[in-house]
Amino acid sequence: MKSIRMIALAASVAAASACGGSNTTPTTPSVTVGPTTELFESTLAPRGAAFFSFTVAQTGDTDVMLASVSTSTAPAATTSVVVGLGVGTPIGSDCSTTKVMQATAALTSPLVVNMTPGIYCVRVFDLGNLTSTVNFAVRIVHT
Repeated sequence: MKSIRMIALAASVAAASACGGSNTTPTTPSVTVGPTTELFESTLAPRGAAFFSFTVAQTGDTDVMLASVSTSTAPAATTSVVVGLGVGTPIGSDCSTTKVMQATAALTSPLVVNMTPGIYCVRVFDLGNLTSTVNFAVRIVHT
């Protein structure tokens, strides 16, 4: 009887030590990247255009907002200048837009585009109503 207990004890120790090992490969936790906010500030002359390139890292919505437009004599809060605002891909020294709209400075993102990873651009341009150069700021939020 004593030998049966010894055999059982030895078997149970062997089984326990076999279970203690790990045959699984450790996994790398996935990293979730939050949105990136970029600010494009420049000037816009009558009949002119300006653009800014940015890189999207993950598929998701990109929000583009004309944050402000001002002149040397009128602060941004009192300027209701309408300009063209577009999103597209850089081509040489300009931006080939695929989605365009008329925009005034606002605290909302009127231009929302779902984008896949790649290089894109925002283009701001005069629609023919500027009589002097204006300063502007565009906020771009993307993944």
